[in-house]
Amino acid sequence: MKRLTTVLVASALLLGAAACSDDDGENVRDADSASGSASGSASGSASGGAVCDPFGNLADADSTVNVTLTEFAIATDQPSAPAGTIHFAIENAGAEVHELVVVRADSVDALPLDDDGVLDEAAFADGDFIGEVEGFPAAQTCDGTFDLTSGAYVLLCAIVEDHDGDVENHLTEGMALEFTVV
Repeated sequence: MKRLTTVLVASALLLGAAACSDDDGENVRDADSASGSASGSASGSASGGAVCDPFGNLADADSTVNVTLTEFAIATDQPSAPAGTIHFAIENAGAEVHELVVVRADSVDALPLDDDGVLDEAAFADGDFIGEVEGFPAAQTCDGTFDLTSGAYVLLCAIVEDHDGDVENHLTEGMALEFTVV
């Protein structure tokens, strides 16, 4: 019995270590699979492994903004929030995996895109790519807490999927919303 307990504890520790990583979710936005779901660190289907990976520390939040993600829109319960540590309580009310990326930008039209219309994270000035809550499944919620100074921001989903040769870019499908921090 003692040996079985030791094996179970060791197995649990290994599984826990495997579940933790420093993955930035880059593969989520560059999905390529025959089933049409995202691949990489998070899958485009709930059964494929996408999970909520909260960003930031909710306990530090000064205010909360409720965010709803759907195909293909982002909505908030308020158009702005005071500067400080802002908690985004995110609901994925869509049928697909979505993420929430927060960037400093004057408008959706000002976002840097590559030649394929994909968000070009490397083109942001230092400090303008704030962070992201990586892709998580439909019918789930997740939290993102970001330190934001006064200014113009864009909340967006930058997932790109290949559905048997048809590319679906969530950003260009309309998943971007201008947001002001005052």
